[in-house]
Amino acid sequence: MEDGYLHYQALKGWDDTPFMQPSATDAQFFAHYLGGVVAAGALVAEVGFGNGNFLGWAAAQGARIFGSEVQAAAREKAVAAGVGLLPLDFNAWKDVLPGRLRVIAAIDVMEHLTRAQNSELLTAAARLLEPGGLLFARFPNGQSPLSLPIQHGDQTHVSVLSAPIVEQMAQGLALEVVYAGRPFRPYAGGLPGRIARKAQDVVRSGCDRAIRMVYGPLPMHANTVMVLRRT
Repeated sequence: MEDGYLHYQALKGWDDTPFMQPSATDAQFFAHYLGGVVAAGALVAEVGFGNGNFLGWAAAQGARIFGSEVQAAAREKAVAAGVGLLPLDFNAWKDVLPGRLRVIAAIDVMEHLTRAQNSELLTAAARLLEPGGLLFARFPNGQSPLSLPIQHGDQTHVSVLSAPIVEQMAQGLALEVVYAGRPFRPYAGGLPGRIARKAQDVVRSGCDRAIRMVYGPLPMHANTVMVLRRT
């Protein structure tokens, strides 16, 4: 399974980037959705943790962190950092975890999984999350042409997803959709950066409204964030 990821660390620039060190904007993004949920003592797991940005943020909140990852180099870094490694097979997680999870994160990873693997992920979330626990996901929005550079810019992307597709896949499971839509965009870089980001958001919102007037309610954002709660 690792063949397509042999040079992924270098491609992403992770060879020279500290492991489990989220940026200020990463921290803002995670806190926007999971602040107060990821807390001291909570069990948190990430699918495909990559360079560990989310796990680093969760650990800083006092969470007990676990993760699965196909890349051997990333697994070695995680072991050295004290991350509890999980099998790639979601069905085997229950044999490793010490209890129910508060959060399962799948950030920029579901597009790397097959449709069958994504179904297994959702089934595992319904089984392994504590009541009220969250599955937090971000993936390219397959309903938007703006996602094409993201979706087709990586040879390891194998699934095209959208909020309706994931909702269909979650039917019959003990999961309810809490949020599905445009990702929160954190502001950083001081006042000039905040002003530039705000102006960009205003322009994007105007373009979205114009497109919706002509073509109907098309979700134009390039990425979609979904939060599903264990009922």
